[in-house]
Amino acid sequence: MNQEFANIYENLNLTISQNVDYKGFADDLCIEDAHFIMNVFSQLEIEQGYVLGLYPHGYGFGTIESNYRNYYTMPYVHKENATKFFSPELKSTQPPKKTWLQKLHLAKCEPWKKEYYSNEEYSPDMLIPELLIDVLAKSVPSPLEYIRLNCEEKALWEAFLLDKLKHFLPTFNHGNYIRRNLICAPSDINQLPDYVKDYIAHCCRMHDVEKIFPKVEFSGDGILVTCCYFNWQKGLIMWKIPYHWIEMGDGKGKVESLLFSSDSEDVLVPVREIVRY
Repeated sequence: MNQEFANIYENLNLTISQNVDYKGFADDLCIEDAHFIMNVFSQLEIEQGYVLGLYPHGYGFGTIESNYRNYYTMPYVHKENATKFFSPELKSTQPPKKTWLQKLHLAKCEPWKKEYYSNEEYSPDMLIPELLIDVLAKSVPSPLEYIRLNCEEKALWEAFLLDKLKHFLPTFNHGNYIRRNLICAPSDINQLPDYVKDYIAHCCRMHDVEKIFPKVEFSGDGILVTCCYFNWQKGLIMWKIPYHWIEMGDGKGKVESLLFSSDSEDVLVPVREIVRY
């Protein structure tokens, strides 16, 4: 077990609980300056003149006018002196009307998806003052674009936590499905269901418990972060996240998620009773 990794994750959860005030129902959970999160990440440097912020990312199952209360919280980066709000007008494309043959299922209906589009994309000159739905959030870049660090295990663990921050920040209603509780220390194991504890106890007997705890591996300019998390819909999962290292000079660089690779998730213990939100 890497005690430094465990301490950073514990401090992150603590600072979120102390600084992100929500009642479980806040549609305007927007924080322009989330410096308290960057204070946890002592190995990460945000570009000068930029600030980390938080905004709620919402989604729904109806039209654009429906009430988007299923959402989670996302990090983003904006300039310190940003004043313009990112709140562009959205337009909706309606589906074509069915012919009477299609209504009677005598003619094929072409697949159609709702399309929401905007004439404006996000830039760091803007603030995000309100909940964004999927189509608008797509133009918001990852905070990793503006972060510099050394190619060291501790710094890369912090970069991973920043990259996956949405899984640890407040979530609401169906947004709770993305919540992930990392297993970084024995205290994290104590919060798990008994059947998952039994599996970990078996790993201890087999002298294989280290696979439960996080690690960072290097291969050339490739980086692989491996850790385990528990989720009430999935169970105990081994999570493998690949990154690419980009050298920036002066011993500093940045990491980016691999565009053509997705996170790998292996089920170690399936959940026995799925929690529905």
